[in-house]
Amino acid sequence: MSPRVAFVTGGGRGIGAATARRLAAEGVRVAVADRDGDAAHAVAAEIDGLALPVDVSRPGEVVAAVDRTVAWGGGLHYAYNNAGVTGVLADVADYPQDVFWRVQRVNVGGVLAGMRAQLPHLVAAGGGAIVNAASGAGLAGVARSAAYVASKHAIVGLTRTAAVEYAARGVRVNAVAPGLVSTGLVRGIDRSAFADAHPAGRPARPEEVAEAVWWLLAGGSSFVTGTVLPVDGGLLAQVPGLGS
Repeated sequence: MSPRVAFVTGGGRGIGAATARRLAAEGVRVAVADRDGDAAHAVAAEIDGLALPVDVSRPGEVVAAVDRTVAWGGGLHYAYNNAGVTGVLADVADYPQDVFWRVQRVNVGGVLAGMRAQLPHLVAAGGGAIVNAASGAGLAGVARSAAYVASKHAIVGLTRTAAVEYAARGVRVNAVAPGLVSTGLVRGIDRSAFADAHPAGRPARPEEVAEAVWWLLAGGSSFVTGTVLPVDGGLLAQVPGLGS
């Protein structure tokens, strides 16, 4: 049997890189897509994968990258749409509209472009799985983060819609919803409001989220679709103010 093939966006660092490594450890051939071409090349070289410099806010680049992945690997079986940005911190009334729409173009537009390019190949392969990067911020409100929260709520909706549309065609579509994760993305924003809120008492490691992504992609979750899986150390399970 030929190796499975995966396409990972935002694969040059953080959760994306951890997922690329986790997939490779299972014998999956991984195309590592990232806007930072050097970062993509570094991870791809480590796992004998394919490096693809891609800006996910440009749909044409996403289509070309997915097509190149299929030509390289002989098909497509898994995809993790992970690339994203955070925006700035501001109240809704003061939120800069240019920043708001840039976040939507990258986070929501990137997931949509990814699925539009990936789904026909997954169907052609006889089925497969997609995981999209949502967030705890896609399941609740977070003050002063309107653009990011709106984008992650939209990703939840896209995920569930695609899951309903493609279940009968053999493609499962799910999302992960991490809380705070120790990555460069969150190190660049104000963590003080929620860094201590996780009942687990710490942020997640990228590898812990990657394990959840792998489970949702692999056959062990064969009857799971349309699910948004929190990977948040209990953050969303608690009633604020009633924690220990």
